[in-house]
Amino acid sequence: MTPAPETPPETPPETSAERSSEPIAEGVRRVRVPMPAGTGLPFSNAYLVDDADGRVHVVDPGSATAEAIAVLEAAIGEAEVGSIVLTHLHADHAGGAAALRVRTGARVLLHERERAALGRIVVGVPAPDFGVWGVPQDRRAELLAAAAAPTAPAAELLDEVLGGVLADAQLLDIPGRRLRTIGTPGHTDGHLCLLDEEAGLLFTGDHVLPTVNSGLGLGGPADTNPIADYLASLDRVAALDTGALRALPGHEDPFTGVRERCAALAAHHLRRTKEVAASTGATVWEVASGLSWTGGWDALSGFTLLSALRQTAQHRQLVDRRRVL
Repeated sequence: MTPAPETPPETPPETSAERSSEPIAEGVRRVRVPMPAGTGLPFSNAYLVDDADGRVHVVDPGSATAEAIAVLEAAIGEAEVGSIVLTHLHADHAGGAAALRVRTGARVLLHERERAALGRIVVGVPAPDFGVWGVPQDRRAELLAAAAAPTAPAAELLDEVLGGVLADAQLLDIPGRRLRTIGTPGHTDGHLCLLDEEAGLLFTGDHVLPTVNSGLGLGGPADTNPIADYLASLDRVAALDTGALRALPGHEDPFTGVRERCAALAAHHLRRTKEVAASTGATVWEVASGLSWTGGWDALSGFTLLSALRQTAQHRQLVDRRRVL
């Protein structure tokens, strides 16, 4: 009698962590870390970089929600975490750093300029003078609320959690890889990118995204103009792309054509500067309300409105400086 064929074992259902993790390059995985509801983007990207000693290094662990932490930790599994590197201090990139630090003991690293900005954020960022900006009385309450909302997990990233700061062009301690810091201020004062020199990979955080135009000056008060900083940072990053560079962004999907994307972003902001220079508005509100916004001026509210006004003020400052020069 011919034995009946064995029933193949059922394939276990894929977990959310497995669905969210994928290999990007040799020794590099992307983890889609879920974003809190209402943030406008479904996930941020955490990257797991293997070193020659069997450890994993985490770039931007993501949000601090229980779901986000669970997805990241499931992707890491039993691997030893060698370090936690932050491109910048926004909560959707750095929020999970404290929990991961507590669980693994790994050092949390960020740019020295971002560490200085953290000190300012902890103290508290004063709201702009909405009267000087010409903001109507009936819109000031929502803008005050938006200005008071924390953008960084500051209380969780004080010196007892931070393991060190990074300077420009510093080679990270990741055996078997040449991962170097590239200072890219603009989105925040101490934003950094990471260049894997041998693999041709650029971890871009929120500096360069494939389709989204990141807000600028979103890291607390700075001594320099965020738009001028950003344009210079775009030039710095574009120069790295000789045709084969692959960008690993903080949101959306990995992409090539870094030089072209930097040029498009620079053109976007320079168009805005020209619009501001040509405006006859007397106040920031009047100027901003006459500019061309992606979703339209009337669709802006709360944080997006505050960001639009801040960027308008930055463009006005840049225009005034150029007129003086």
